[in-house]
Amino acid sequence: MIVDEFIENPKPISGFSNPENHWPDYLALLHLLLIKHGEKKHHMMGFPPEAAENIITLSDKLELKWRLVCGTYAFDYQKQSVSIPQIVLDVLFNAKNGKAGKELIIAKDEDTLDKLDGSVFSNSNTGKILEYSECCIRWFDKNQSTGWEEVYEFIIKNSSGDASTHVEELVEMMYKYYESYNVEDSKKRIQKIKVDHVAESRNTMPFIFFQPCDVCIGPSSPSRKLNEKYANFAKENYPELYKKIIDEAKKDAKAFE
Repeated sequence: MIVDEFIENPKPISGFSNPENHWPDYLALLHLLLIKHGEKKHHMMGFPPEAAENIITLSDKLELKWRLVCGTYAFDYQKQSVSIPQIVLDVLFNAKNGKAGKELIIAKDEDTLDKLDGSVFSNSNTGKILEYSECCIRWFDKNQSTGWEEVYEFIIKNSSGDASTHVEELVEMMYKYYESYNVEDSKKRIQKIKVDHVAESRNTMPFIFFQPCDVCIGPSSPSRKLNEKYANFAKENYPELYKKIIDEAKKDAKAFE
């Protein structure tokens, strides 16, 4: 009954919710059902107020547990090709590293949530909590790090002075222009990811939230196996939801092609 009602009248329950289609919301519902049936441990979402309120209400209906888990934030960075000076990295990352934070996490029981208290909320650790493929977590970190190097190089090339002068101003500009279309290298990289990873995965792996890495876009990969696991669960237990996720994901893919 709960699933049928949601399919009939979907509400925003995802940090990716989009009024143009309901793929993120149907998929979030599926991941809550995976938790309820013991096929997955956790679900986490960003905190748009309406979506958070809706997913908490839905979790209560499904008799799942939820909590604003207390932890600390951390910045992942892997040096790629450009040497960002340590003085810049210190200012860039220390603004976030070690800062107290809370994330809305849903699980089957309180004990599972208890184990997450004090977690480090970095991209890599969040990926592990959500059971993403290890290779895709590493790829995401690498991609994010490349973005910081691209924007640093762009700012240095288009400003006077060097990294040792006005570091705070430089870092402020890095945050401002990070993955911006003003940065030509970022523009090309982001467009490639949208087509090769986002659109492709919506069409071929619509039952996972994360972006598959270069390897996982291929025909046989950990992400495809995970997608198949979730898809089979949906097809066997919630066939209408299974179809909705596929149909809405195809709509979402068109926005990135």
